[in-house]
Order: sequence, then C-alpha cells, then structure tokens
Amino acid sequence: MALEGTIKDFGLPDIFQLIGLQRKTGTLALNNGQESVTVAFESGMIVMADSSGKRLEDRLGNVLVKQGKLSRERLDEALATQRATLQRMGHILVTQNLITAEDLRVALQVQVSQIVYKVFRWRDGDYHFAPADSVDYDRDNFSPMSTDFILMEGIRMVDEWPIIEKRIPSLDIVFRAVVDPALIEVGGDEAPAEGGKRGATSKIRLSAEEERVFRRVDGTRTVQAIVDATGLGEFEACRTLYDLLNRSIIAPVGRGATPEAVVGGPAEVEPASPVPGYALLAVTAVLLLISAFVQRSTPFAVPGLRAHLERPYRALLGHVSRSRLERIDRGVVAYDLLEGRPPETLADVVKAGLLDAAALRDPWAHPYHYELRGTTYRLSAEDAEQLPIERALRPVQP
Repeated sequence: MALEGTIKDFGLPDIFQLIGLQRKTGTLALNNGQESVTVAFESGMIVMADSSGKRLEDRLGNVLVKQGKLSRERLDEALATQRATLQRMGHILVTQNLITAEDLRVALQVQVSQIVYKVFRWRDGDYHFAPADSVDYDRDNFSPMSTDFILMEGIRMVDEWPIIEKRIPSLDIVFRAVVDPALIEVGGDEAPAEGGKRGATSKIRLSAEEERVFRRVDGTRTVQAIVDATGLGEFEACRTLYDLLNRSIIAPVGRGATPEAVVGGPAEVEPASPVPGYALLAVTAVLLLISAFVQRSTPFAVPGLRAHLERPYRALLGHVSRSRLERIDRGVVAYDLLEGRPPETLADVVKAGLLDAAALRDPWAHPYHYELRGTTYRLSAEDAEQLPIERALRPVQP
C-alpha cells in the first residue's frame, strides 16, 4: 500500500520525517505540474534524487566542467562511453581517472541535496511514496544523507530565501568587487582598522567559503555562474553573496545572460512562498497531529509514533530559532556598517530593508530581545537553552 496525496493536505516536511523516523525504503515521487522529482530512501536515509527538469548525471557533468575539474571534451567522451556501456557517469569518470573519487562524492552530495531542497519551496503538487525492498543508487560514491539534517536545512532555507531574494532577485545579476582583492584574507570577522574605522589599507577577513565566492566575483560572472564555479549549492552561494553585499564588499553592476533567469523561477524551483518560516512551522505542527491519525491507516503505522515525533520536532524548531537569531545578528552588523552606528531597535534594521519583520519572532511567535548598550548589544531568545549573542560594534564612517 502506497502513501499518496497533495502537498496542501500533508506537508513535505511531515512526509520526509515519517519516512526517516520509520526507516522506510522506497521511492517518493513528487510532481507540481511543471516538474517531477524522484527521491529514493533506504532505511529512512536519502540515497538518490533526480529531476525531470535536468537529469542528475547531466547536471553533475556540467557542474564539474564549470568548476574546471573536467574538460568539455572529456565529458563528451564519458557521455559516449555511457551510451555504449550504460554505466553510471560517476563510475566512468572515476575509473578513467578524469576526476577523483572525492570530487565525485562531494559533487553528488551537493547535487542531490539541491534537488531535494527545492521541493521544500513548492506550494502545491502531488506526492506518492511506494515502499520497496531495495532501491538502486550509486553505493560506491554516494553516502546516504540523514533525513533529519535535510529537513532542518530545508526549512531553514525556506525561512531565509525571501530575505535573500530582496537583494538578489535574479540569478542573472552580475556583481563586482568594491574592495581591493589584495585586502582580502581568510580568517574570522572583518578586522577594523585602528580606532575602529576601516581604512584604505585595513584587511578584510572572510571565512574560507566567503573567500571562495568572493574570488569568483569579477564583474562579468552571473550569480548562476558563481554558483556553478564554486560548487556550492544555490542557497549557500546566494546567502554568501547577500552577506558580502550587505558588508559593502561587492556591488551589483547589471545583468548578464543566463538561462536560469529568476531565483525560484520555473527553470529550477517554484516561487518562494510569501508565508514566513514560522507560519510554515506552525502549519507543520498541526500536520504532525494529523499524523497520529495517519499512522493508524497507512503502511507507516508504528506504535508510539507521537513520542518519536515530539523530540526531533522540538529540536527542529530550536535550530530554526537559532538560525533566525544569527540572521538578526548579521542584519545588525550590516546596519552598523551602512549607517555608521548600531540600530536603536530591531525595527530600524527592518526599515533599512536588511531584515524581514517576520524574522523578529521565533517559531513560537515570541519576539527576540535586543538590548543596546552604547556600541555593545545583546541578542537573545525567550528559550533559555539558546545561547545569547553579544557583540561590541565599532561604528564606521559613512
């Protein structure tokens, strides 16, 4: 007996959680009328994902070419071998020493996760889960992915995408570096110059991931090209660009040519839901109650399911709350850099367009607390288990 229905009636987070908690093996087919996505599970772990919009192996080969790890000629040769032998693309690339096994493993993890993440942004569609004794996937080169991790990251992505899209509404936007690349070094937070002002010769410290993205910002590459060249997922790359943009390290210069024109457009994913993340989680909570009934009449029936669902769901909300707290922190830092002074209230950050008002409340709809003490501020959540964020800011010159 298969589990099937519509996403409006039973949310995707609940479906993934049920499959993961009950360690089901089988295939989940999703269709929103424009695209079909297939996700395979083995013992509750995600082991494969593919899309009708762009096959995983085609996507994999193109990304490796754009990363400079594989030439177009070599890819064409591998594709010819695949057509003749019907072997997996990854197996061909590794056995012919065209890429390393580690290159393949990382690329597969990124590509599969991106296919899965995008369905979390679907607002409508049908699903059908067919249990099976086993599923076929690349066991030699793909490490099964935790459904809980994918679920937490997927909801965090849904929560943050609307904010990112306000500054990066399209994948064809081109950015240029505002600061001298020679001033960039890999480290922690940006190091202020003596006296707290960023001078012409002060170093700007970026994380390894931020530096990786910044080096691809050249005034000609589109956001899509940067995503492909870095090997990061679309969300991670765009979030990093958003942070660099807010810190005035990069600036937009126009638009370039790219087939994937709009972030969240039909080429890749459905438009982001205007419903804030906490509302999505509230709906998820209601749907979890429905699962108590579902377990009595579906192949997912397992005694004591509600007790199993409660703990991971609380942990999920805690992760989302912490993610919002860190996003508010980034918004306050960006406000300080842009205005030359810390904000008096979090409403000032919202007015500056650096935060969405929905981000000022945790998943339980409680407001986050912001206390300004001169150039020092403290951010905290109502949940005492969440560590507060404290930072001393040195205002920069406008």
